[in-house]
Amino acid sequence: MIDYSLAKQTDELKRLITEHPDYQIVVLAGEEANGGDYTWMCCSDVRFATGEILDTDYYDYNDTIITDRERLEEIIEDRLYDELKGDELDKAVKDKMAELEPYWKNVIFIYATN
Repeated sequence: MIDYSLAKQTDELKRLITEHPDYQIVVLAGEEANGGDYTWMCCSDVRFATGEILDTDYYDYNDTIITDRERLEEIIEDRLYDELKGDELDKAVKDKMAELEPYWKNVIFIYATN
């Protein structure tokens, strides 16, 4: 059985912060985090992980922050597909990925939902 107690969750977050003191902390709230009945709500399912985000104003089609390099490559390809094809498209995608490389930041994710 997995222990989801608040104390255990806090210990995990402390461990990640200690191991990665230079990482930013990003909170990702799930759809069930707040049903809209309350201004603030404690979440019963809280998990932690390290990862990376694209820390720039280059967003996906839903204006959400990009957390996956493969997804970013797909987004760039989709945006350029009508203008370029074949090797030109591949090169443009590769160039844009290289341009955005400095904007990837390591983070500690806090996933919260109910």
